[in-house]
Amino acid sequence: MTSTLESRTLGQGRWWRSSLLQFLAAALALACLVFLMEDSMDYIGFFNRQGQAIWWPTNGLALALMIRTDRSRWPAILAGVLLGSWVGTALHGYPLVSWIVNATANSLGPLLGALMLPRFKKLENWLQEPHLVLRFVAFALLLAPALSATIYASNAHLILSGSNFWTALQTRGDSDMLGYAIFTPLVLVVSSRDTYRPLRASQLATTILWLALAAGAAYVVFWQSSYSLTFVLISVTLLICLRLGFTASVLAVNLVAVLATTATMHGHGPLVLGGGADLAHRILLLQAFLALTMITVFSVSVMQIERKVFQEKLQLAYEEMEELATTDALTGLANRRLFEQTLKAEWARALRTGDSLALLMIDVDHFKSYNDQFGHPAGDVCLCAIGHAIRTLERRSTDLLARYGGEEFLLLLPATPLQDAAKIAELIRSCVETLHEQPESGSRCQVSVSVGCAAVIPGPGLFPSLLIAASDEALYRAKRNGRNRIEIAETPSAPFDLNTVL
Repeated sequence: MTSTLESRTLGQGRWWRSSLLQFLAAALALACLVFLMEDSMDYIGFFNRQGQAIWWPTNGLALALMIRTDRSRWPAILAGVLLGSWVGTALHGYPLVSWIVNATANSLGPLLGALMLPRFKKLENWLQEPHLVLRFVAFALLLAPALSATIYASNAHLILSGSNFWTALQTRGDSDMLGYAIFTPLVLVVSSRDTYRPLRASQLATTILWLALAAGAAYVVFWQSSYSLTFVLISVTLLICLRLGFTASVLAVNLVAVLATTATMHGHGPLVLGGGADLAHRILLLQAFLALTMITVFSVSVMQIERKVFQEKLQLAYEEMEELATTDALTGLANRRLFEQTLKAEWARALRTGDSLALLMIDVDHFKSYNDQFGHPAGDVCLCAIGHAIRTLERRSTDLLARYGGEEFLLLLPATPLQDAAKIAELIRSCVETLHEQPESGSRCQVSVSVGCAAVIPGPGLFPSLLIAASDEALYRAKRNGRNRIEIAETPSAPFDLNTVL
């Protein structure tokens, strides 16, 4: 008993140590990533004069990771994000109160968005979540940034002297909104296995070429200040979205965001025109442009996915309806409609190849008496049993067994000569002869079938109806001659046409 308790205590201790090590490893790895990302942005010059980022990717990263993982891992994600930001704050000489305010804002914003957005398991399935675009805009682009910005603006006077609440609210809110808009989809795309599974060499080359086109268009548009050509970038990103889908369009928008932000912060691009001479106005216009571009791409991608799913469901429904329209409801065999369609197709094929086309017309003997004696439910069971017995004798996938009507079945045998068709007919007759029904009353009733067999090599002046008529004539000869037998029809010939003589 003592050894059991000791082993259980030892196992729990190992589990706690393992969980703690995993927590620390995840937090440290994420902290390094956040620090490098924020420091790179500062080096490139993605901050305004007040030290506020043009777009803040850290919260977008945290939101994406929290959507992707179980809630038990959220503390490690938040700890890593806050630790990485704290290192950057300390190295740049910001006061501790600055980190405390930002840590609170950067925790509650992503937490709100993660609680309200659907869980992410597979990219295509996530894009099909109900009202995804509306939920993403409402919670990730509006409420989460508003919450973080309100916390920051309410305490901005502790960080910057003379700061204005509304100015701080606007700059922080716009920065967070754009970070969520462009970086959350990017992290989801990059971390999704669906992004890499379908990629082949040709598709990868096509994607790279389209991304190069987006980068080239962004360079042309934002490194000149004479013409307002931002509509060109929207057209290019929409074209990429329509051609390559959500993944490539998200990569394109992020690529455009980096190039456009770099150019704008250095005084280049169409956003310096008009009221863009002031840096604050240029930043605001840039944020609005990038956010609207991503929302547009997001919406179009979701509509594409919904359209694809709708088309697949419509195709499935059509196939089901087509199957119902060509299937006998009782026996599950092909119905008369499918038989006639298949007969025309096989007749045309045999006309080209010169093969013999055979047809067996099968009728259940004394079926009316069977129904009268045992009832229609027993008769239905009998027909199903006969159909199943004949189907098991089908030799090839091209053979077609159909219920022609009532108690009649047809077996179409492409590329089958008359002698082989007669052997199959005899095999069917002997197989059905061994079938017995056992009604609830306990009496036994032996059933049998009569079979009319015909075959023809299609040629000029011959029609599929001749094959049906020949097998039907042979069937009635079998019934007249005592039933439970097969009869072979004479080879059908073209009907005499007086016009051919005259």
